[in-house]
Amino acid sequence: MDKRKLTKGKIRAKVTLWSIALAMVAAVMLTPFAKAATIDDWQNQLNNKNKQKEQIQEELNQSKKDLETAEKELNALDQKIYQAGVELNQLTGELNETKAEIVKGLEELEQLKKDIEKQNDDLNARLRSMYKNGDVGMLSVVFGSSSMSDVLTNMDMVQRIYSADAELLKSIQEQYDLVDAQNRKLEALKVQLEEQQAVIAEKKSALEADEAEARARRNALQADADSLQKQYDAVKKEADSISETIKVLQSQNTQYIGGAMCWPSQASTRITSPFGWRYLSLLGGRNYHTGVDIGAAGGTNILAANSGKVIKAGWNNSYGYMVMVDHGGGIVTLYAHSSKLLVKTGDVVTRGQAIALIGSTGMSTGNHLHFEVRVNGKYQNPLNYITPSVRN
Repeated sequence: MDKRKLTKGKIRAKVTLWSIALAMVAAVMLTPFAKAATIDDWQNQLNNKNKQKEQIQEELNQSKKDLETAEKELNALDQKIYQAGVELNQLTGELNETKAEIVKGLEELEQLKKDIEKQNDDLNARLRSMYKNGDVGMLSVVFGSSSMSDVLTNMDMVQRIYSADAELLKSIQEQYDLVDAQNRKLEALKVQLEEQQAVIAEKKSALEADEAEARARRNALQADADSLQKQYDAVKKEADSISETIKVLQSQNTQYIGGAMCWPSQASTRITSPFGWRYLSLLGGRNYHTGVDIGAAGGTNILAANSGKVIKAGWNNSYGYMVMVDHGGGIVTLYAHSSKLLVKTGDVVTRGQAIALIGSTGMSTGNHLHFEVRVNGKYQNPLNYITPSVRN
């Protein structure tokens, strides 16, 4: 044998041995990944992620309801605090007016007191003068008069002067008494207003304390809602990633078998919940319905919408007993909540074949079929793929 041929043969042998060794190593290293990369396993992961999304969405909806309640409570407290502030400002204004009237009344009292003292001094001076010069004064009036009529007139004038002084003094005293009485009323009103002001101020302070607690509670709820939203977004991102993986696996070397799909329920065409966003009556808020719900009697047949291969037939916590059929070209249908499965993973089914029975397993509130259509891992409206004659 030629030496060069021998050398080439040894090289080829070594390359072959290395190839086999690398293949064995790769097989050992990739075994767990290959096992985890089956559509069934990826679909289980996706279902788990979707279940997590539903649970987080329920918590998020409840958190938003609690947050809305807290906001209403906070707004009510703010309104009460505002009203208490208005009352407090009104009382403060009335109190200031009362204090001003009291000051004015005290000034009037002081002036009236001076007037009374002056009139009293003047009257006393005249009385003292009459007392000291009483006879002379009277004789001056008598002898200074030209006639008896003149005497009487002069005497009447003197008496009128005395009476006028007495009346003026009495009038001033009455005014003084009135102002003093009004001042006492104002003082009583001032005390009353101050007491009311203290009560309202205490009430406002208590409301502000409640408002601070409510605001802290609202902020905590907002933080919880933000945290839940981040969790939901993270789980959704993981679910979307898994959907992309499933899309890749489903699209490898497959073609859609084609044709419009048939209606998947043999017993009913009644849609109880459509595809897309829907409102949750019990929890509040809304969520995205990934398929259509068809209300039908328990135990009636669920039909394969089109021919294909069963890639999943088993239990799922959310979907209950469910079947997934791969129709090629990245198109997969899912049939959930059945009471009994009539096919198993790996079976090839034909269009219209009975594959399960209507039930209410998993997260379900009554007998119905949850029917989904996924194209490259993304949810689609199933009605866009059903034979038009059965849509009504």
